[in-house]
Amino acid sequence: MLFRYAPDRKAERPTEHLAQFRGDLHADDYAGSDRLCEEQIAAAACWAHVRRKLFDVHAATGSTTAREALDYIAGLFAVEQNARGRSPDERRCERQARPERC
Repeated sequence: MLFRYAPDRKAERPTEHLAQFRGDLHADDYAGSDRLCEEQIAAAACWAHVRRKLFDVHAATGSTTAREALDYIAGLFAVEQNARGRSPDERRCERQARPERC
C-alpha cells in the first residue's frame, strides 16, 4: 500500500508517483490516473463508487437492474465485513468460500 500526497490535482502527479510501479492500482475515479492504466498497471475499480452510481440510478428511476446490482454489492460488502481483521490468507479463504464471490 502506498499513500502519496500532492497539494494539487494535476494529472502528472500520479504519473510521477507511480513511474516505477507495476501491478494493480485501486484508486477513486480521479481522471489523472486514467492514463496510467495501460500495460504496466491494471485498474482495480472501487465497489463503493460503483454502488453510489447505481444507488443514484435506482433512486431516480426505480430500476430493478440497479436494485439487483445493489443487492449483489451488499453481499460482497458482507463478505468483506466478515473477513475484516484477518490475515491475507484467511481473507482470501473467506472470499473464495462464499457464494457471493465473483
